[in-house]
Amino acid sequence: MCPSPVTNKANSSTILYYINIFLPIAIFFTFSIFGYFLFSRFKLKNNRVGVQPTKNGDLCSIWNYDGKIAYEDIVAETEDFDFRYCIGVGGDGSVYRAQLPCGKVVALKKLHRLEAENPAFDKSFRNEIKFLTEIRHRSIVKLHGFCLHRRSMFLIYEYMERGSLFCNLRDEVEAMEMDWTKRVEIIKGIAHALSYLHYDCSPPIVHRDISSNNVLLNSSFEAFVADFGTAKMLDLESSNQTIIVGTCGYVAPELAYTMVVSKKCDVYSFKVVALETLWESILKKSYHGCHHQLLW
Repeated sequence: MCPSPVTNKANSSTILYYINIFLPIAIFFTFSIFGYFLFSRFKLKNNRVGVQPTKNGDLCSIWNYDGKIAYEDIVAETEDFDFRYCIGVGGDGSVYRAQLPCGKVVALKKLHRLEAENPAFDKSFRNEIKFLTEIRHRSIVKLHGFCLHRRSMFLIYEYMERGSLFCNLRDEVEAMEMDWTKRVEIIKGIAHALSYLHYDCSPPIVHRDISSNNVLLNSSFEAFVADFGTAKMLDLESSNQTIIVGTCGYVAPELAYTMVVSKKCDVYSFKVVALETLWESILKKSYHGCHHQLLW
C-alpha cells in the first residue's frame, strides 16, 4: 500500500521544520567554538609575547607575569641600577640581581650607555631577543623579557645562582664543589643545548660564541647556554659567509680563512669548553695518583 500524497507532504514539512530549527543552532555553536578557539590562541600569544608600552612610550615586555611591569618597576627594584645590585660586569654591559613585584628573582643584563647607542650592539641586543623568544630548551637560559628605553636597554633572564662556568672554575671554593660527576653533567648539558640548536631547530642555529663565560650554572650546577647576541640561522642554500665573532681562544681556526660559519664552529668551541672544564679535575686526580678516564 503506497503512502498518500498528503502523508508525504506532512513528513516533508516536519523534516523542513526541524531543519529550520536545528541547522541555525548547529551553525551558531560551530562558529562559537571556532571563535573561542581563535580568541584563546590570540590571548595566549599576547600573554607570552606581549609588548607593553611604558609611561614614556618605550617598549617593555615581561612574560609569565601580569604584563604590568614597566621600566619604572625595574628602576625601583634596583634603586636605579645601584652598584649594590650588580653581580657582574662585562665588556658590553653589567648584570644586576632584581626581585620583581611578583616575588620572582631575575637577572638583568643592562647595556652600558655608549654600547646602547652603538648600532652593532643594538643589533646584537635585538638578535638575542629574536632567538631566545623562539627557542625553548631546558639547557638554554630562559628570557623572561626585555626593555627598550631611551635611558637604558636591558634583557631579563632567569636568575642563575652560581654565575658563569668561567668564574666557578677559577674560584677555589666553587671548583672544589665541582667533582668529576658534576663536571661531566655540565658538559652533557652544553652538548644537549647545541644538539637542539643544530638539529631540532629549523633552520639550524649556530651560537658562534660558546665559551665558559657564556655557560651559566644554577644552584645545582646545571649548565645553561646563554648570550645569543651573535647567533646565526644557517641558510642551507647559501655559503653562510660571515665575519669572525666569538671569544678569543674558543673560535675555530679554520673560520679565519674560510669565513664560513657552520655547526663545526660550535663543536670546536664546545671541545675547548669541555677540556677547560675537565682539565683541573684531571690534574687533581693525576696528582693524587688516582686513575681517571677521558671522554675522548
